[in-house]
Amino acid sequence: MTRIHASIPRVEETGELFDDPFSFLARARASLGDVFVIRDDKALFSRAADCAGVVAVFGAANYQSVLTDAELFRQPISAARHISLPKNLINLNHGLHSMQGEQHDRHQRLLMNVLSERGNEGRLQMVQAGLEKFVQGWEYNQQIPLLAEMRRLTLELSTRLLFGEQYEESTQLAELAAQYFHARRAVSSTFKSPRKATRVKLIALGTSLDESLRRYIDWSRQQNRNNADGLLRTITSIETFSDDEIVAHSNVLFMSSLEPTAVTLTWALLILSQQPELRRRLREDHEQKLLDGVINETLRLLTPNALMTRLTTRSTSLNSFPIPESCEILLSPFLAHREPERFSRPNEFLPERWQGLKLSPFVYFPFGGGAHYCAGRSLATHLMKTSLAFLLRHFDLVLSSDQEVDWKIDIVLLPANDPLMSIRKPEPTSMSEGKLSGPARELIDLKS
Repeated sequence: MTRIHASIPRVEETGELFDDPFSFLARARASLGDVFVIRDDKALFSRAADCAGVVAVFGAANYQSVLTDAELFRQPISAARHISLPKNLINLNHGLHSMQGEQHDRHQRLLMNVLSERGNEGRLQMVQAGLEKFVQGWEYNQQIPLLAEMRRLTLELSTRLLFGEQYEESTQLAELAAQYFHARRAVSSTFKSPRKATRVKLIALGTSLDESLRRYIDWSRQQNRNNADGLLRTITSIETFSDDEIVAHSNVLFMSSLEPTAVTLTWALLILSQQPELRRRLREDHEQKLLDGVINETLRLLTPNALMTRLTTRSTSLNSFPIPESCEILLSPFLAHREPERFSRPNEFLPERWQGLKLSPFVYFPFGGGAHYCAGRSLATHLMKTSLAFLLRHFDLVLSSDQEVDWKIDIVLLPANDPLMSIRKPEPTSMSEGKLSGPARELIDLKS
């Protein structure tokens, strides 16, 4: 097995890595520099059986090197392949991130055209109708679990935007896709082989989802192309895509619009629950420039994509250090977004910092960067902005009591326990009620 060169600095103790990866990595970088070895001869997150070891990488130039060369620094093997799921289930997650070279570039161009901001704006009515339907069950003074409700909200909106309203089985199809995502995530979040019953359930869900998506494709092709009311209807009309590719893109795009969006909305509303003056200003911000800053700042400080991994396909170098083939490369957008050289007062939540601020895509990259950045970025941002504007206009969401909230990384960075919120009527002098404390509060400096 190829080993990592002895010239690269190494951490001596990794015990804290899994308890608090951000503090561990920040301390190691401070003492060892922008490139250092975490582990030899064994993978950390990638499941690579022949892994030479794990190297952590920092700095915009290194991020650019890793993220722009998708063939040299490839995505890790999927959990579906790792546990030898059937071919149709492996295909469900074979989206853009699994493609390379010309195939990736061609598919990315076509999907970006479908998901463009111009197209999203044309679907504003559909999103508005979804928001109004979603809040029909809300009442003032009611208490809600925030993350669970934001998941329900994004499911409602993503179903309308992607599958449309004309397909009679849209709701059932979307719920099935969400069930499969959470079942697959439970398997992906551990390196242990799933129990037989878990595996059987996962295969049954995945098979049903695959069959349901193919029925949707068949139905879409029988409809008038000029009357498509869902983004996926447009994707099914791209003649150069095979059925397998359409199934994969449909599933991956739907999943990408769900969990990261729900989690970001949860973090944003949790932060805003502690800042009544900022909530008031947002309601008066008719141009929504401050709202843009709130979304950007939430994605900066509490980016769902907090840790990223790549695997080298051949030997290379970073910061003049030799990096061997089959080496796991660990990057942290969470820490990259807190570089004091790039962001003044880096740990503070300051939405105003984004007024006129333009950054390199390798300094701020909540949706990834380089060759494999998220094609659904404009769609996700559109959903976040529209949802926050609507909720802030109609409701004042505050913590129902003083609460400790922890965090965890389960594919994305999210609250470990669901914050309980109270729905209040928005008033000019609205106040914060419950105080936020605990590990999640310690991730961010709120100057309220």
